[in-house]
Amino acid sequence: MVIIVIVFISGLLIFSTITLRISRQTTEKTISASATDFILFLRHTLREAIIQDIEGPFRIDFIGTETSIKFFAPYTVGKGSDLGKYGIYLDGNEIKMSFERIDRNSDDYSFKSGFSGSQVLVENVKELAFSYWDGKNWEKFWDTRNQYACAKLPEKIKVFCTLTGGRCEGKEIEKSFNEEIWMGK
Repeated sequence: MVIIVIVFISGLLIFSTITLRISRQTTEKTISASATDFILFLRHTLREAIIQDIEGPFRIDFIGTETSIKFFAPYTVGKGSDLGKYGIYLDGNEIKMSFERIDRNSDDYSFKSGFSGSQVLVENVKELAFSYWDGKNWEKFWDTRNQYACAKLPEKIKVFCTLTGGRCEGKEIEKSFNEEIWMGK
């Protein structure tokens, strides 16, 4: 009887250990997949970002803060090509994107305050931070509205995010990701 109880308890311990390991690995894979999708989206759209250093309503700017980016990039669906006005930002524990299609009927390319028409890109976000490389230093902010007759995009943008995926063995499962995106490449 004692041998059967020992074998049974050992089997339960092995089963619970395997179950916890599988749960943790599944959560980590889900977190990694979300981060990878987000970074790939950013890499693709930010590399296409443009500015237009002219006076008036058709000036195209790039505005980056520690937790948000607003920029223009080509947007193509079907025939023809238009511009899209993108906004990517941290809202609570979600990374959201706002998008506004700009076409030849648009009469103003300025950014409005806030982020209209937002959709969730990534959930369970603990931290999101952007920084901007000017070729010599990393900056916390980048705003071409303050650059006259020489407006330029940052050479690269560093994205840092920490995602969470629930609790396992009393600890929060989280992973951090860091990516440097070269602009225009």
